[in-house]
Formats: sequence, C-alpha cells, structure tokens
Amino acid sequence: MIENDRKVYEKMIGIWSITRIPQLEMTPTNGEVLFRWSMGEIVAIPFNLFDELVPLEIVLLVEQQIEQRYNVNPQKFRVDLSGYRKNPFSSQK
Repeated sequence: MIENDRKVYEKMIGIWSITRIPQLEMTPTNGEVLFRWSMGEIVAIPFNLFDELVPLEIVLLVEQQIEQRYNVNPQKFRVDLSGYRKNPFSSQK
C-alpha cells in the first residue's frame, strides 16, 4: 500500500470510528472524494481538502449534508463515546 493510500485508509477508519451512518462509503474520482450512504450521494469534496481535514471535520461536513439533503438527523448515527475519561477529540497526553 502506498503512503497516500494508507493515509486515506486511516482517515476512513477514523471516520467510521465516529459515526455509524448506514453504508457510509467514500470513492475517489477525478480529484474528488464522493461520500455515499444507504440513501444516495452525500457530498463530493476536493481530494486536497479531504487530505487536510481531520476525521471529525469530515464527519461534521457529511452530517451537515445529510441533514440538508435528506432531512435526517445524523446525530443518531454517532458512536457513543461516553466511556472516555476525557473528550476523545481533545489533545491527550
């Protein structure tokens, strides 16, 4: 696996660790990444933006688009992170 593929794979693992959006998938096409789910397309974003964003930022973008396009509250798909002692999205040492 080349380095860029590894980074994309790790980012998608991070996304799937935050949300359980049904059948969420990402397909790279023509310099963009297209997110889809069980109800259809969600959003296409330029690959360089995808590369710059952290998984949480991507999840927020995807959730916003699901709410706008499908009138579905995407928060219900969030993974329960209540077992963490600290905010898992904060800097931890």
